[in-house]
Amino acid sequence: MRVIVSLCIAALPVFPLGAQDAGHGAVDSTTSSKENLYRNPHRALVLGSLIPGAGHIYAGEYVRGFLTYEATVASIGLGTLLFIYDRCMLTFLNAEPCKSGPAWPHQLAGLTIVGVGIWSWISSARDAPRAAERANEGRRMRSLTVTPIIDPFSGPANASKIGVSVHW
Repeated sequence: MRVIVSLCIAALPVFPLGAQDAGHGAVDSTTSSKENLYRNPHRALVLGSLIPGAGHIYAGEYVRGFLTYEATVASIGLGTLLFIYDRCMLTFLNAEPCKSGPAWPHQLAGLTIVGVGIWSWISSARDAPRAAERANEGRRMRSLTVTPIIDPFSGPANASKIGVSVHW
């Protein structure tokens, strides 16, 4: 008998009781179903991580997304060009030989500018979910309905109901 009871107790986590699961029950007026999001913050994060500014464009912040894309691509591109730039880069156009100076100043500046571009990309990707949440909040605020309540002489004491009902 102890073996059977032990097996039943061990099997309880495997077979949860359906009557106690609130997630599978019918939705009534007191419980709220899962809210359908206008813009998914996780999708905005993934898009912003793959392409700079794409998460903001997905969230509806078009100008910010475009400017982020341009700033990121321009700084990474210009930083790369500055890193590989040398005074003797275009010597094939000159007839006289080139005397090159130290390479580290423009290489350091190029690395710094590329770092700024990468930082811009990362910060844009981190802000993309918040942009999606701002879009969701703006949509939710636009969908609020305000209804005046005027119900004269209702109830047992013949009291009037006067107020405002806000539904979202």
